[in-house]
Amino acid sequence: MSISRKPTREKGTEATPAQLLAFVEKGGSVARKADDASVTKVAQHPLKFPSSGLFERLERARAAGPVKLPRNTWILQAIAEKLAREES
Repeated sequence: MSISRKPTREKGTEATPAQLLAFVEKGGSVARKADDASVTKVAQHPLKFPSSGLFERLERARAAGPVKLPRNTWILQAIAEKLAREES
């Protein structure tokens, strides 16, 4: 979508109603739809923790690390480490 600059005019001059109407009727372009190829969807899988205290253990382990990581990143790293151990 193209954005046009505000029209400039000389100080002391007023636009006529016909000029204003022409400007309004000029309108703009319609927003383009995004290409389907450029839009990638990420699968989301919400986690549900049992009431056995697993979530609290996860939070303690995450907080004990040298760098505070977002929960999602920490979980993804844990999954990647487990998969790497299983593959070797």
